[in-house]
Amino acid sequence: MAQADFPRHRREDVAAFVAGGYWNADTIATYLRSWAERTPDKVAIRGPNGALSYRETLAAARRLANALLDLGLRKGDTVAIQLPNLPEFLIAYFGVTMMGGILSTMHMPYRAGEMEPLLRHASARAVIAAAPTAAYDAPATMRGLSRAVPSLEHVIVATGPAPAGALALHDLIARGSERDIADPPAAQDPCLLCFTSGTSAAPKGVLRTYETLTANARVFAPEIRLTQDDVVMVAPPFTHVFGLCCVNLTLYAGATNVLMPVFSPDAYAGTLRNGRPNMVFSAPAHVAATIKAGLLDQREGLDSIRDVIVAGSVCPPEVAAALEQRLPRGRVGQLFGMTEVILVMQTPLDAPPALRHNSTGRCTRGIAARIAAPDGHVLGAGAEGELQLRGYSVFAGYLANDAANRASFTADGWFKTGDLATMDGEGNVAITGRVKDLINRGGIKINPTDLENLIAAHDSVVQAAIVPMPDEILGEKACLFVTLAPGKTLTFEQLTGYLADNDVAKMKWPERLEIIAEMPMTPTRKIVKGELARRLTGTAARIAP
Repeated sequence: MAQADFPRHRREDVAAFVAGGYWNADTIATYLRSWAERTPDKVAIRGPNGALSYRETLAAARRLANALLDLGLRKGDTVAIQLPNLPEFLIAYFGVTMMGGILSTMHMPYRAGEMEPLLRHASARAVIAAAPTAAYDAPATMRGLSRAVPSLEHVIVATGPAPAGALALHDLIARGSERDIADPPAAQDPCLLCFTSGTSAAPKGVLRTYETLTANARVFAPEIRLTQDDVVMVAPPFTHVFGLCCVNLTLYAGATNVLMPVFSPDAYAGTLRNGRPNMVFSAPAHVAATIKAGLLDQREGLDSIRDVIVAGSVCPPEVAAALEQRLPRGRVGQLFGMTEVILVMQTPLDAPPALRHNSTGRCTRGIAARIAAPDGHVLGAGAEGELQLRGYSVFAGYLANDAANRASFTADGWFKTGDLATMDGEGNVAITGRVKDLINRGGIKINPTDLENLIAAHDSVVQAAIVPMPDEILGEKACLFVTLAPGKTLTFEQLTGYLADNDVAKMKWPERLEIIAEMPMTPTRKIVKGELARRLTGTAARIAP
């Protein structure tokens, strides 16, 4: 992909980012080579079936890079990947970017219908997938997609032998050369393509260069005091930018990455205890589900944890506090990031719990934030409005999507996050919801986030989500969806009694309760409220008295 094919930052911004020391000549391979030379025998990746040293990781990545070049792939070509958090994912990430390719991530729940427009938009030439299972034959799906996506030539199977018509990742690594890459990428080259929300006709792809990714690691790792002595557990999937940015932090610091391939409460609790991490990156839903399952009630085995940093969605302060109470020596804080801006805020690790549990902290250096009203004017301290950002890691625009770009930036160049937030006088930001989640009940705008957090704190509830449902008189009313803890029940009357006991104004009460077995979730454990709203179509509501 030529540089002219994707949005670039303005020339004056580039000059400022370089002059400020944010952007430099580093690539992902810069850090992998550095640690392979400095600490060759140190464990870089610890997976469920063994460990790889930095020397072994570099060698495998270099062999894969050369094998891909020998296949005919070239700098600027896109390689898609759909894998759990396995060592093979990281070797693929390092190998593809080492040869100058662009890694494009496909989330694990996606199937052919979701992936076809993304692969087409990315012009993917190869895809790396998992071996077939009874539930999902990924290689067969990818071979089918190669008939629908003209650019897609190679299907590579990461685990196990390759079926007919596919290649085996481990065979490519075994036969690849360890010679230096003849034409390595430069820092301004593209290396990572992640998709965020968008339609199948106009996907919203964020194409990253090495400049922003490596700069983010150099800024953020010292912010959280990450060093080569640490063991890091990254719970979010590597198919999401949150997970991969945490990988970059670990790599930059020369730390050890202990892997949890797929989330379940049992796997999460087991990795915390058996992996012995010092630093944990997590989504609030990971924490809430594991706590509600009772798997962290015993503090034994949790003493290695120094810091848990949660992000990906609004974290109820009760969830953060409940986790911290279970950590013998650990603290819980928060960060804020998005695909479009990557990691830009962090609560100070030594801040009081009230700040760490109730805000995402302040912008890290090189990032500016402001809160804006719907009419665009900037609001003062304490006022709620849309969070807007600018700085060295904010993307330049979506790939081949002019309409989305026009809607996403202000006239003076700030990115509109779509998040509702407040900012105090010291710059600490608290995310209060999403602009699109507001419920317009008879002209009164109701932000459901605080109410969802309160309901999620109920003993019977694991997750809570409030979505609008159409109403002929008021326009919209509120429907509450919940998942329950094992063996628990909840009636509508119990719910309204709980809200009354907690002094919630009746105008904010949900007017319908739906108990479901499982929430529809994004790969980063955000609730898909659009899917919940669609379930309400044509059904009768249970109205509160």
